[in-house]
Amino acid sequence: MGGYSGLGRSRSRRRWLAVASLLAVAAAAATITWAVLPPRATADPPAASVQVTCQNRATDAATMQRAIDTSPAGAAIEFRGGTCLLTKGLVLLGDRTYTGGSTTGTILKQDGPASYVLATRSYVTSSPATGDPLTIRDLTVACDGSGRTDGIIVLNWQANVDHVDVSDCGGSGIVDTSAGASGRVITNTSVNSRFDNNFISGSGQYGFEVIDPANAVTDGYLENNQIAGSGLDAVNLGNAGGWDISGNHLYNVAHSAIVALRLYGTTISGNYIEDFGVSQRSGTWYGIVGTAQDGNGSTIVGNKIFNDQGETSAARYVYLAVTQANSGTGHVAVTGNVIMGDQSSDIGMLFSGGQNRLVFTSSANEVTGVGTVRAVKPSAYASPGS
Repeated sequence: MGGYSGLGRSRSRRRWLAVASLLAVAAAAATITWAVLPPRATADPPAASVQVTCQNRATDAATMQRAIDTSPAGAAIEFRGGTCLLTKGLVLLGDRTYTGGSTTGTILKQDGPASYVLATRSYVTSSPATGDPLTIRDLTVACDGSGRTDGIIVLNWQANVDHVDVSDCGGSGIVDTSAGASGRVITNTSVNSRFDNNFISGSGQYGFEVIDPANAVTDGYLENNQIAGSGLDAVNLGNAGGWDISGNHLYNVAHSAIVALRLYGTTISGNYIEDFGVSQRSGTWYGIVGTAQDGNGSTIVGNKIFNDQGETSAARYVYLAVTQANSGTGHVAVTGNVIMGDQSSDIGMLFSGGQNRLVFTSSANEVTGVGTVRAVKPSAYASPGS
Protein backbone atom coordinates (compact mmCIF):
# COMPACT_ATOMS: atom_id res chain seq x y z
CA MET A 1 0.00 0.00 0.00
CA GLY A 2 2.85 2.32 0.89
CA GLY A 3 4.61 1.79 -2.51
CA TYR A 4 1.37 2.34 -4.35
CA SER A 5 0.77 5.57 -2.51
CA GLY A 6 4.29 6.83 -3.23
CA LEU A 7 3.94 6.07 -6.92
CA GLY A 8 0.65 7.99 -7.04
CA ARG A 9 2.24 10.99 -5.34
CA SER A 10 5.16 10.87 -7.79
CA ARG A 11 2.82 10.78 -10.81
CA SER A 12 0.71 13.57 -9.35
CA ARG A 13 3.81 15.70 -8.83
CA ARG A 14 4.89 15.17 -12.46
CA ARG A 15 1.41 16.06 -13.67
CA TRP A 16 1.45 19.22 -11.55
CA LEU A 17 4.87 20.22 -12.98
CA ALA A 18 3.63 19.64 -16.52
CA VAL A 19 0.52 21.74 -15.91
CA ALA A 20 2.57 24.46 -14.25
CA SER A 21 4.90 24.52 -17.25
CA LEU A 22 1.95 24.87 -19.64
CA LEU A 23 0.47 27.67 -17.55
CA ALA A 24 3.78 29.49 -17.57
CA VAL A 25 3.98 29.24 -21.37
CA ALA A 26 0.38 30.43 -21.72
CA ALA A 27 1.05 33.33 -19.38
CA ALA A 28 4.09 34.34 -21.37
CA ALA A 29 2.14 34.12 -24.61
CA ALA A 30 -0.64 36.18 -23.10
CA THR A 31 1.86 38.77 -21.99
CA ILE A 32 3.29 38.97 -25.46
CA THR A 33 -0.19 39.18 -26.99
CA TRP A 34 -1.22 42.09 -24.79
CA ALA A 35 2.06 43.79 -25.53
CA VAL A 36 1.43 43.85 -29.28
CA LEU A 37 -2.24 44.99 -29.19
CA PRO A 38 -2.78 48.36 -30.90
CA PRO A 39 -3.63 51.31 -28.68
CA ARG A 40 -7.33 51.57 -27.83
CA ALA A 41 -9.24 53.83 -30.20
CA THR A 42 -10.68 56.96 -28.65
CA ALA A 43 -14.34 57.91 -29.13
CA ASP A 44 -15.26 60.68 -31.53
CA PRO A 45 -15.52 64.03 -29.75
CA PRO A 46 -19.09 65.15 -29.07
CA ALA A 47 -20.71 67.61 -31.46
CA ALA A 48 -20.35 71.25 -30.52
CA SER A 49 -23.24 72.71 -28.54
CA VAL A 50 -24.26 76.28 -29.33
CA GLN A 51 -26.74 77.92 -26.99
CA VAL A 52 -28.60 81.10 -27.92
CA THR A 53 -30.71 82.93 -25.35
CA CYS A 54 -33.62 84.96 -26.72
CA GLN A 55 -34.79 88.15 -25.03
CA ASN A 56 -38.13 88.71 -26.83
CA ARG A 57 -36.51 91.74 -28.42
CA ALA A 58 -35.96 93.06 -31.92
CA THR A 59 -32.28 92.05 -31.65
CA ASP A 60 -33.10 88.34 -31.33
CA ALA A 61 -33.05 87.59 -35.07
CA ALA A 62 -29.56 89.04 -35.56
CA THR A 63 -28.24 87.25 -32.46
CA MET A 64 -29.65 83.91 -33.59
CA GLN A 65 -28.44 84.29 -37.19
CA ARG A 66 -24.93 85.15 -36.02
CA ALA A 67 -24.85 82.02 -33.83
CA ILE A 68 -25.97 79.89 -36.79
CA ASP A 69 -23.49 81.43 -39.22
CA THR A 70 -20.52 80.96 -36.87
CA SER A 71 -21.44 77.43 -35.73
CA PRO A 72 -19.24 74.51 -36.83
CA ALA A 73 -20.57 71.68 -38.97
CA GLY A 74 -22.27 69.05 -36.83
CA ALA A 75 -23.28 71.56 -34.15
CA ALA A 76 -26.43 71.29 -32.05
CA ILE A 77 -27.90 74.80 -31.81
CA GLU A 78 -30.27 75.28 -28.89
CA PHE A 79 -32.63 78.26 -28.73
CA ARG A 80 -33.40 79.27 -25.15
CA GLY A 81 -35.34 81.96 -23.35
CA GLY A 82 -38.98 81.36 -24.22
CA THR A 83 -39.92 83.76 -27.03
CA CYS A 84 -37.54 84.63 -29.85
CA LEU A 85 -38.76 87.72 -31.69
CA LEU A 86 -37.97 87.42 -35.39
CA THR A 87 -38.05 90.66 -37.33
CA LYS A 88 -36.73 88.65 -40.29
CA GLY A 89 -36.61 84.98 -41.20
CA LEU A 90 -33.72 82.76 -40.12
CA VAL A 91 -31.49 81.02 -42.67
CA LEU A 92 -30.46 77.53 -41.53
CA LEU A 93 -27.20 75.81 -42.48
CA GLY A 94 -27.14 72.11 -43.24
CA ASP A 95 -25.36 69.45 -41.17
CA ARG A 96 -26.73 70.91 -37.93
CA THR A 97 -29.50 70.30 -35.38
CA TYR A 98 -31.82 73.13 -34.34
CA THR A 99 -33.74 72.60 -31.13
CA GLY A 100 -35.73 74.40 -28.47
CA GLY A 101 -36.23 73.65 -24.80
CA SER A 102 -39.57 71.94 -25.57
CA THR A 103 -42.24 72.08 -28.27
CA THR A 104 -44.09 74.99 -26.64
CA GLY A 105 -41.24 76.20 -24.44
CA THR A 106 -39.36 77.89 -27.29
CA ILE A 107 -41.42 80.09 -29.62
CA LEU A 108 -39.94 81.56 -32.80
CA LYS A 109 -42.37 84.42 -33.33
CA GLN A 110 -42.68 86.31 -36.60
CA ASP A 111 -42.54 90.07 -36.03
CA GLY A 112 -42.45 91.68 -39.45
CA PRO A 113 -43.01 90.96 -43.16
CA ALA A 114 -41.21 87.80 -44.28
CA SER A 115 -41.54 85.13 -46.94
CA TYR A 116 -40.57 82.48 -44.35
CA VAL A 117 -39.79 82.11 -40.65
CA LEU A 118 -37.21 79.33 -41.12
CA ALA A 119 -35.63 78.40 -44.45
CA THR A 120 -32.53 76.45 -45.35
CA ARG A 121 -29.64 78.21 -47.06
CA SER A 122 -29.89 75.93 -50.09
CA TYR A 123 -33.41 77.29 -50.65
CA VAL A 124 -32.59 80.94 -49.96
CA THR A 125 -29.55 80.92 -52.28
CA SER A 126 -31.27 78.73 -54.91
CA SER A 127 -28.46 76.21 -54.77
CA PRO A 128 -28.03 74.02 -57.87
CA ALA A 129 -27.90 70.94 -55.60
CA THR A 130 -29.79 69.87 -52.51
CA GLY A 131 -28.50 70.95 -49.11
CA ASP A 132 -26.94 68.73 -46.42
CA PRO A 133 -29.15 66.91 -43.90
CA LEU A 134 -30.43 68.84 -40.90
CA THR A 135 -32.85 68.44 -37.99
CA ILE A 136 -35.42 70.86 -36.54
CA ARG A 137 -37.19 69.72 -33.38
CA ASP A 138 -38.90 70.65 -30.12
CA LEU A 139 -39.94 74.24 -30.82
CA THR A 140 -42.83 76.38 -32.08
CA VAL A 141 -42.88 78.45 -35.27
CA ALA A 142 -45.53 81.15 -34.77
CA CYS A 143 -46.38 83.16 -37.89
CA ASP A 144 -48.35 86.38 -37.49
CA GLY A 145 -50.99 85.44 -40.06
CA SER A 146 -50.05 88.13 -42.54
CA GLY A 147 -49.10 87.86 -46.19
CA ARG A 148 -47.93 84.59 -47.73
CA THR A 149 -45.35 83.68 -45.10
CA ASP A 150 -44.35 80.00 -45.03
CA GLY A 151 -43.40 78.53 -41.67
CA ILE A 152 -40.53 76.17 -42.57
CA ILE A 153 -39.00 75.65 -46.02
CA VAL A 154 -36.40 72.94 -46.63
CA LEU A 155 -34.41 72.15 -49.75
CA ASN A 156 -32.26 69.41 -48.19
CA TRP A 157 -32.03 65.67 -48.38
CA GLN A 158 -32.59 63.65 -45.19
CA ALA A 159 -34.15 66.64 -43.49
CA ASN A 160 -35.90 65.81 -40.21
CA VAL A 161 -38.64 67.99 -38.72
CA ASP A 162 -39.98 66.47 -35.52
CA HIS A 163 -42.17 67.65 -32.62
CA VAL A 164 -42.59 71.15 -34.03
CA ASP A 165 -45.72 73.31 -33.79
CA VAL A 166 -46.32 75.58 -36.80
CA SER A 167 -49.21 78.01 -36.53
CA ASP A 168 -51.01 80.81 -38.39
CA CYS A 169 -48.79 81.02 -41.46
CA GLY A 170 -50.34 82.96 -44.34
CA GLY A 171 -48.64 80.60 -46.79
CA SER A 172 -47.97 76.92 -46.06
CA GLY A 173 -46.95 75.47 -42.72
CA ILE A 174 -44.08 73.22 -43.88
CA VAL A 175 -42.69 73.07 -47.42
CA ASP A 176 -40.31 70.46 -48.90
CA THR A 177 -39.12 71.72 -52.27
CA SER A 178 -36.70 71.14 -55.13
CA ALA A 179 -36.98 74.76 -56.31
CA GLY A 180 -35.07 77.58 -54.67
CA ALA A 181 -36.37 81.06 -53.85
CA SER A 182 -35.57 82.25 -57.38
CA GLY A 183 -37.41 79.29 -58.92
CA ARG A 184 -34.18 77.50 -59.91
CA VAL A 185 -34.62 73.70 -59.67
CA ILE A 186 -31.84 71.47 -58.33
CA THR A 187 -30.09 69.11 -60.71
CA ASN A 188 -29.78 66.17 -58.29
CA THR A 189 -32.26 64.55 -55.87
CA SER A 190 -33.54 65.57 -52.45
CA VAL A 191 -34.82 62.38 -50.87
CA ASN A 192 -35.50 60.51 -47.62
CA SER A 193 -36.75 63.38 -45.48
CA ARG A 194 -39.02 62.87 -42.45
CA PHE A 195 -41.78 65.04 -41.02
CA ASP A 196 -43.14 63.38 -37.90
CA ASN A 197 -45.27 64.25 -34.87
CA ASN A 198 -45.80 67.90 -35.78
CA PHE A 199 -48.88 70.06 -35.17
CA ILE A 200 -49.61 72.40 -38.10
CA SER A 201 -52.56 74.73 -37.70
CA GLY A 202 -54.13 77.78 -39.30
CA SER A 203 -52.22 77.71 -42.59
CA GLY A 204 -53.54 80.11 -45.22
CA GLN A 205 -52.64 77.67 -47.99
CA TYR A 206 -51.41 74.12 -47.38
CA GLY A 207 -50.57 72.54 -44.06
CA PHE A 208 -47.82 70.44 -45.66
CA GLU A 209 -46.62 70.99 -49.22
CA VAL A 210 -44.21 69.31 -51.63
CA ILE A 211 -43.08 71.46 -54.56
CA ASP A 212 -41.22 69.45 -57.19
CA PRO A 213 -41.17 70.57 -60.83
CA ALA A 214 -38.53 67.89 -61.48
CA ASN A 215 -38.54 64.40 -59.96
CA ALA A 216 -36.29 65.09 -56.99
CA VAL A 217 -38.35 65.24 -53.78
CA THR A 218 -39.25 61.57 -53.39
CA ASP A 219 -39.22 58.74 -50.83
CA GLY A 220 -40.14 60.91 -47.87
CA TYR A 221 -42.20 60.28 -44.74
CA LEU A 222 -45.15 62.33 -43.46
CA GLU A 223 -46.27 60.44 -40.39
CA ASN A 224 -48.30 60.99 -37.23
CA ASN A 225 -48.88 64.70 -37.73
CA GLN A 226 -51.95 66.72 -36.81
CA ILE A 227 -52.93 69.28 -39.45
CA ALA A 228 -55.85 71.57 -38.67
CA GLY A 229 -57.56 74.56 -40.23
CA SER A 230 -55.88 74.64 -43.65
CA GLY A 231 -57.09 77.37 -46.03
CA LEU A 232 -56.54 75.11 -49.04
CA ASP A 233 -55.48 71.43 -48.78
CA ALA A 234 -54.19 69.88 -45.58
CA VAL A 235 -51.57 67.88 -47.52
CA ASN A 236 -50.58 68.75 -51.09
CA LEU A 237 -47.82 66.68 -52.70
CA GLY A 238 -46.84 67.84 -56.18
CA ASN A 239 -44.80 64.64 -56.33
CA ALA A 240 -45.90 61.70 -54.16
CA GLY A 241 -43.41 59.22 -55.65
CA GLY A 242 -42.15 56.85 -52.95
CA TRP A 243 -43.73 58.82 -50.11
CA ASP A 244 -45.26 57.23 -47.02
CA ILE A 245 -48.19 59.34 -45.80
CA SER A 246 -49.43 57.55 -42.70
CA GLY A 247 -51.11 58.04 -39.36
CA ASN A 248 -51.96 61.72 -39.85
CA HIS A 249 -55.02 63.41 -38.35
CA LEU A 250 -56.49 66.01 -40.72
CA TYR A 251 -59.46 68.21 -39.90
CA ASN A 252 -61.24 71.49 -40.67
CA VAL A 253 -59.93 71.41 -44.24
CA ALA A 254 -61.28 74.09 -46.58
CA HIS A 255 -60.37 72.22 -49.81
CA SER A 256 -59.20 68.59 -50.12
CA ALA A 257 -57.57 66.68 -47.27
CA ILE A 258 -54.82 64.77 -49.16
CA VAL A 259 -53.80 65.59 -52.72
CA ALA A 260 -51.06 63.20 -53.87
CA LEU A 261 -50.00 63.67 -57.49
CA ARG A 262 -47.71 61.27 -59.37
CA LEU A 263 -48.31 58.18 -57.23
CA TYR A 264 -45.45 55.72 -57.72
CA GLY A 265 -44.65 53.17 -55.01
CA THR A 266 -46.60 55.45 -52.65
CA THR A 267 -48.28 54.44 -49.39
CA ILE A 268 -51.26 56.36 -48.01
CA SER A 269 -52.40 54.55 -44.89
CA GLY A 270 -54.05 54.92 -41.52
CA ASN A 271 -54.95 58.59 -41.88
CA TYR A 272 -57.94 60.01 -40.02
CA ILE A 273 -59.79 62.64 -42.04
CA GLU A 274 -62.63 64.28 -40.12
CA ASP A 275 -63.78 66.73 -42.76
CA PHE A 276 -62.90 68.33 -46.08
CA GLY A 277 -64.39 70.93 -48.42
CA VAL A 278 -65.73 72.72 -45.37
CA SER A 279 -68.39 75.37 -46.22
CA GLN A 280 -67.69 75.22 -49.95
CA ARG A 281 -70.53 76.45 -52.15
CA SER A 282 -69.27 74.98 -55.42
CA GLY A 283 -66.55 72.76 -56.89
CA THR A 284 -65.44 69.18 -56.27
CA TRP A 285 -63.58 68.29 -53.07
CA TYR A 286 -61.81 65.11 -52.07
CA GLY A 287 -60.89 63.27 -48.92
CA ILE A 288 -57.98 61.55 -50.70
CA VAL A 289 -57.20 62.13 -54.38
CA GLY A 290 -54.24 61.14 -56.50
CA THR A 291 -52.95 60.65 -60.01
CA ALA A 292 -50.82 57.63 -60.92
CA GLN A 293 -47.55 57.27 -62.80
CA ASP A 294 -46.84 54.47 -65.23
CA GLY A 295 -45.08 51.56 -63.50
CA ASN A 296 -44.79 50.67 -59.83
CA GLY A 297 -48.13 50.59 -58.07
CA SER A 298 -49.28 52.31 -54.89
CA THR A 299 -51.47 51.40 -51.92
CA ILE A 300 -54.27 53.32 -50.18
CA VAL A 301 -55.02 51.30 -47.10
CA GLY A 302 -56.89 51.60 -43.84
CA ASN A 303 -57.85 55.27 -43.96
CA LYS A 304 -60.88 56.70 -42.15
CA ILE A 305 -62.63 59.41 -44.21
CA PHE A 306 -65.60 61.34 -42.88
CA ASN A 307 -67.23 64.75 -43.15
CA ASP A 308 -68.30 65.47 -39.62
CA GLN A 309 -69.13 69.15 -40.27
CA GLY A 310 -71.61 68.26 -42.99
CA GLU A 311 -71.71 69.30 -46.63
CA THR A 312 -73.36 71.92 -48.81
CA SER A 313 -75.68 70.67 -51.51
CA ALA A 314 -74.07 72.94 -54.15
CA ALA A 315 -70.64 71.28 -53.92
CA ARG A 316 -69.58 67.77 -54.92
CA TYR A 317 -67.77 65.49 -52.47
CA VAL A 318 -65.68 62.47 -53.48
CA TYR A 319 -64.18 60.59 -50.57
CA LEU A 320 -61.41 58.63 -52.30
CA ALA A 321 -60.32 58.96 -55.91
CA VAL A 322 -57.61 58.24 -58.45
CA THR A 323 -58.52 60.59 -61.26
CA GLN A 324 -56.00 59.70 -63.97
CA ALA A 325 -52.89 57.82 -65.04
CA ASN A 326 -50.36 60.37 -66.21
CA SER A 327 -48.90 58.04 -68.84
CA GLY A 328 -48.87 54.37 -69.72
CA THR A 329 -50.64 52.27 -67.09
CA GLY A 330 -51.05 53.24 -63.47
CA HIS A 331 -51.60 50.69 -60.71
CA VAL A 332 -53.22 51.13 -57.31
CA ALA A 333 -54.65 48.88 -54.58
CA VAL A 334 -57.40 50.33 -52.36
CA THR A 335 -58.12 48.19 -49.33
CA GLY A 336 -59.73 48.34 -45.91
CA ASN A 337 -60.81 52.00 -45.88
CA VAL A 338 -63.81 53.24 -43.91
CA ILE A 339 -65.91 55.92 -45.63
CA MET A 340 -69.05 57.52 -44.21
CA GLY A 341 -70.78 60.00 -46.51
CA ASP A 342 -73.23 62.79 -45.76
CA GLN A 343 -75.62 63.14 -48.72
CA SER A 344 -76.95 61.26 -51.75
CA SER A 345 -74.76 63.15 -54.22
CA ASP A 346 -71.56 61.89 -52.56
CA ILE A 347 -69.26 59.40 -54.28
CA GLY A 348 -67.45 56.94 -52.07
CA MET A 349 -64.68 55.91 -54.49
CA LEU A 350 -63.86 57.02 -58.03
CA PHE A 351 -61.39 55.45 -60.46
CA SER A 352 -60.34 56.88 -63.82
CA GLY A 353 -57.32 56.56 -66.10
CA GLY A 354 -58.13 59.77 -67.95
CA GLN A 355 -56.44 59.55 -71.36
CA ASN A 356 -54.42 56.54 -70.21
CA ARG A 357 -55.07 53.27 -68.41
CA LEU A 358 -55.57 52.68 -64.69
CA VAL A 359 -55.63 49.17 -63.23
CA PHE A 360 -56.92 48.97 -59.67
CA THR A 361 -58.12 46.61 -56.99
CA SER A 362 -60.76 47.65 -54.48
CA SER A 363 -61.62 45.31 -51.63
CA ALA A 364 -62.80 45.17 -48.03
CA ASN A 365 -63.76 48.85 -47.96
CA GLU A 366 -66.67 49.92 -45.76
CA VAL A 367 -68.63 52.62 -47.61
CA THR A 368 -71.92 54.02 -46.29
CA GLY A 369 -74.03 57.18 -46.53
CA VAL A 370 -73.15 57.97 -50.16
CA GLY A 371 -75.26 57.94 -53.31
CA THR A 372 -72.58 56.13 -55.35
CA VAL A 373 -70.38 53.59 -53.62
CA ARG A 374 -67.94 53.18 -56.53
CA ALA A 375 -67.70 55.03 -59.83
CA VAL A 376 -65.47 53.46 -62.50
CA LYS A 377 -64.69 55.37 -65.69
CA PRO A 378 -64.12 53.52 -69.01
CA SER A 379 -60.33 54.03 -68.80
CA ALA A 380 -60.12 52.23 -65.43
CA TYR A 381 -60.04 48.45 -65.11
CA ALA A 382 -60.75 46.47 -61.96
CA SER A 383 -58.26 43.68 -61.37
CA PRO A 384 -59.64 40.58 -59.62
CA GLY A 385 -56.64 40.60 -57.27
CA SER A 386 -55.85 37.46 -55.33
